Amino acid sequence: MKNLSFFRHRSLRIGALSLLSSAVLAGSGCYSLTGGSVPPHLKTIAIATVADRSSFGQPVWREVATQLLVERFRNDNTLQLVDRSGDAELRPALVTIAEEPVTLRAGEIERERKIRVAMDVEYFDAVKGRTVWRRTFTSEQFFPIAQAATARDQAIRTALEQIAGDVLLAVISDW
Repeated sequence: MKNLSFFRHRSLRIGALSLLSSAVLAGSGCYSLTGGSVPPHLKTIAIATVADRSSFGQPVWREVATQLLVERFRNDNTLQLVDRSGDAELRPALVTIAEEPVTLRAGEIERERKIRVAMDVEYFDAVKGRTVWRRTFTSEQFFPIAQAATARDQAIRTALEQIAGDVLLAVISDW
């Protein structure tokens, strides 16, 4: 009798597990992070060189930002990247690169700082001749003061990488 009871419960568990697995697999086909919401008339995109209006004083960051945006879109391959005259255009500009102290309590020694990066981006539909959206993308990164310029530069690069990913997501998901 005990053996019969074990198999009966085991088959119920297996049946419930099979049903749950089927539901998960069926549902997973209905959701996508990229969603394919790029309008069908947009096949190509041109990315303008990032303008630098940040007054940070290091022009290398506009080049790095441009390179990161180009790499993200090239690797994603939702839209074909072209040098100019794309169906869509991105017009990015660095507006802020600022180093700021982290809030300290009285008597504490400053050990880390924060870098804040902001980029204004216009996403333009050249086929329809209209701006799809204009947004400011921001990222804040912390870095240890002990490593000064090297850590600050890595924090800026990390912030620009995050912004490039956010811009790509905004374009391909149209949020």
